Amino acid sequence: MTHTRRTVLHRIGLTAAALTVSRFTPAQAAAATPAKKWPTGMKLDVTFTVATKASGRVKRPYVAVWIEDESGDTVRNLTVWVQQSRMNPRWLSELRRWYRTNADLLTTVSSATRNPGTYAVAWDGRTDKGAMAAQGTYYVCVEAAREHGPYSLVREKVTVGAAAFKKTLTADNDIEAASVALGKA
Repeated sequence: MTHTRRTVLHRIGLTAAALTVSRFTPAQAAAATPAKKWPTGMKLDVTFTVATKASGRVKRPYVAVWIEDESGDTVRNLTVWVQQSRMNPRWLSELRRWYRTNADLLTTVSSATRNPGTYAVAWDGRTDKGAMAAQGTYYVCVEAAREHGPYSLVREKVTVGAAAFKKTLTADNDIEAASVALGKA
């Protein structure tokens, strides 16, 4: 069989088209697939224990708990505990990760500092803007800092789907224990 220049170019073109389609179609299909909505009637509970084993004169820690998407952008601020006084700005920036992107929200999300102990906050799937988040991968972040004390950051990935789950998070310094559970609201 003889191949003319035209048939060879035609075959090369068909091969290139087939490679292009096979390479880009899965990504386009994934991008075109709408994200599944947050599971109806479900919430993500975040439970954490702060500095119960600390010794000496322990100051109340500043604590921030929030949810990030896979790119590290804040989806929802759940709580921030800071001392509401004129000294506040001095120590607030010690919540390094939270402060970088969320400091302007302080007056809307903060509450008073609390004594060491175990606490829980819940995420109902709403973003800071009030929209419902989609099912997917998120990071649960719990950050603590206190005057003359250690800095602590727990940041772990969780996948929110339709099924309930429980997960123990890694402890860090003043965050002695942390866990998350997706279940009925």
